[in-house]
Amino acid sequence: MTYTNPMKEYTIDQVSIPFDKNWSRIAVSVSGGADSALLLYLLCQLAKEHNPKLSIHVISHIRCWKTKPWQEYDSYQVYEFISKKFNFFNWYRHVNFIAPDLEYGTTGPSLTDEYGKKVSGDNIQIRSYSEYICHKFKVQAYYNAVTRNPKNVEFKGMVERDIEETDTNKHLRIMTHMDKFAIHPFRFVEKKWVVKQYQRLNLLNLFDLTRSCEGEFENINYLNYRLGMNVPTCGNCFWCKERKWAIEQSK
Repeated sequence: MTYTNPMKEYTIDQVSIPFDKNWSRIAVSVSGGADSALLLYLLCQLAKEHNPKLSIHVISHIRCWKTKPWQEYDSYQVYEFISKKFNFFNWYRHVNFIAPDLEYGTTGPSLTDEYGKKVSGDNIQIRSYSEYICHKFKVQAYYNAVTRNPKNVEFKGMVERDIEETDTNKHLRIMTHMDKFAIHPFRFVEKKWVVKQYQRLNLLNLFDLTRSCEGEFENINYLNYRLGMNVPTCGNCFWCKERKWAIEQSK
């Protein structure tokens, strides 16, 4: 892909965030977790200084609606917090629904996508929906806040996130897809760095809105959950352990 005005790398506490002040539209995947919330906030800070007329398309997915109905609102709370703080941007929120039957935990990587990779149904839906939004609204760059697993810990995350940056894989931070940039600035970053940024920026009120836990609870489901209901964290899933580890490491 040829681009006449290359992105600039803005270094934030030793981590580079690629951004081009000449873009008019970007998209950011926002799950309601701490990683994607921080990336959206940092991009807003960059755009406030370099391109305050930017249009920002936030992409979220409704997942596991029967067993974890609160997740639908986690991403909305993050969106509402940040969009109100940076209300001079042009904001658009796009929400996709993923049937629980297609989730990885239900089917595993039982399908082959159009690129020949073995994936689950939710992988296809998430990627395809993001492609659709970026194409329809002529988005120039799509951001995803995926991080790497913590190093040297007993609890294990997704295997594909155990990755060190090398000369042969550093391209995973910035790729081109369907004539657009696909940017993963946190691809080689551990979550402890993410938590440190919330502390550094005095953003713990936003951090407290985010949720990492992927646990399910027998007494809370789609039949009785109501917006604002207190939902505990399981403390046992990888995401809970990673968050706890990151908080301890950032002290």
